[in-house]
Amino acid sequence: MNEKVVFDQLSKDVADQVRVRQTYKYFNGTDRSKGLYDEAIRMGEDVLQEHKEGYNEPQAMVDLVDQAIYNSRKALNGQQTDKHSLKMQLSRAGQFLRSQEFTGLPIKTQQYWEREIAAAHNIEVASNTDQALANKTAIKVATMFDTMEQMRPQLMKEAAQQRAARAKKAMAARKEAEKERQKREAILAKQKAIAEKAAKEDRKAEKKPKKKSGGHRGFWSFLGFHKKKK
Repeated sequence: MNEKVVFDQLSKDVADQVRVRQTYKYFNGTDRSKGLYDEAIRMGEDVLQEHKEGYNEPQAMVDLVDQAIYNSRKALNGQQTDKHSLKMQLSRAGQFLRSQEFTGLPIKTQQYWEREIAAAHNIEVASNTDQALANKTAIKVATMFDTMEQMRPQLMKEAAQQRAARAKKAMAARKEAEKERQKREAILAKQKAIAEKAAKEDRKAEKKPKKKSGGHRGFWSFLGFHKKKK
């Protein structure tokens, strides 16, 4: 009778690769240490796939592959990501973004800085940022400062042009608003004049004496009868 082969531990260790790859020991490890772990995981996946297809390796082979995964995981030699340089650059960028110099830059340049610094901040706070990415991001932020210094005259000129354009647009908007205000006032004044004229005519009509009726005398005169004087 064949001995029952147990795959539970191997299955757990193969599935654990998702967590392991998110640790600094893996992503900051040397290529050799990561390569050994990746190869052990690949062997474990092959054994599990064969089991799924109905072919079982001997228990000794299953245990051997699982031990290889365990040993290679322990051999991962990555160090915790050093983000000091990135933090320094982000601190510098944070001060710059709050400065008057920043608000004087062209709008698109401001938006670019805000977008890139926000992305760099996300990299800095992420737990799975490897050393290469942290270094690359710190260099990128530093390069942004260098590039801005080189382009400062052009940026200042562009910013001045944008301010002038905004001022011109604001002035045009104010003129348009003033025209609309004057137009509304003219309409209101016209309506007021019409209302006052109507009220005046009503008062005049009320003061005008009404024509008195001739009474019976007028009635008989209308019929052609006239009272003779004695």
